[in-house]
Amino acid sequence: MKKTKCIIILAVLSLPLTSYSASLTQVHVDAGEVGQGFLLKRLNNCYLVTPEHVLGDEFFANVITGTSKRALGEAEKLQVFGYDLSLSLVTGAAQKECNTPINSFQPIDDLLKNATSASVSSINADGSKSLTPVSLIDAGLIYLRIKPASDMPLYKGQSGSVVFHRNTPIGMLQSVDSNTGEGIVIRIDRTIETIRPFFSSTFTTSSAPLKQQAPTSASSNQTINYSVTEWSHAPIDSSNRVAHLFDKKTETTWSVKPSGKIISLLLGFDNEMKVITGLKFSALLNDKSSMPKDIQILSTRRAKGSRGWTTIYSGTWINNQAQFNAVFAPVKAKRLKVIFNSNWGSADNLTVSELSVF
Repeated sequence: MKKTKCIIILAVLSLPLTSYSASLTQVHVDAGEVGQGFLLKRLNNCYLVTPEHVLGDEFFANVITGTSKRALGEAEKLQVFGYDLSLSLVTGAAQKECNTPINSFQPIDDLLKNATSASVSSINADGSKSLTPVSLIDAGLIYLRIKPASDMPLYKGQSGSVVFHRNTPIGMLQSVDSNTGEGIVIRIDRTIETIRPFFSSTFTTSSAPLKQQAPTSASSNQTINYSVTEWSHAPIDSSNRVAHLFDKKTETTWSVKPSGKIISLLLGFDNEMKVITGLKFSALLNDKSSMPKDIQILSTRRAKGSRGWTTIYSGTWINNQAQFNAVFAPVKAKRLKVIFNSNWGSADNLTVSELSVF
């Protein structure tokens, strides 16, 4: 009887290792570039998550699953996001290999606290799997940094590979530094947060490719008064103050020096709950390299504190456009957080003329 109890206890203790992570289907992607990705299911549809640069300008990709069935499929690009992420609809036999619902993932902060080792899981062109042991050398709120822990190097075709720690996915490889051999990994929880709003705003139950709704002009809506309550970077001088973001004058600017760090603004509405449908950014600048590039917007219904934030939008502002409309499904919020992850190359300035909330 004692042996039986011990076996039962061991079996129960092993259950967490066979969680959703064990069923995550990875795929080899052949599109604009050769790369990797993984599949998620939402109701009756199957979706491919892969770095945007792997698809490039292509709207279709061929995929083969890293399962025992080596299932083939096609992926049609639906939307691209900030952080070099893209989402595509999968058809063919590969869609039958979708096993992981998008709402399966949990925050990984506790897991990362003591994590020092991981493995990069990649799918070869024939559907076989390769594992590259790596060391985790840095863990941030958005990205992780890894380096090979053996003679096996990281290489370009691994972009989109899933990084695991103790059988749990912790991120997706996005790039490899050819000089140092180190890899940049976007955290899996940040990835899911970034793509999740797509389903609330554009999802249909049809198995046909989803059509992105044409964004409405944010200028047609009534603006919502706000204040900037916190910011990550001091303005470069007194003539580029934060207050210029909402003075309704496009000739004035807010400008900061990036210093290699993510730039953020915290917007408040005097503790009132507002229904937000979009933000409009303006930048009438001669120096296009100082314009923001990848932008993320988060919301919370809490009036204070650091918890409860949800990503509601991410996108790229093309610098040949003086205005950028970030339009999304209506959300209720007491605060917004605007994150500028990059600009178009300037090391000295990131500059915005106006920021309006609708």
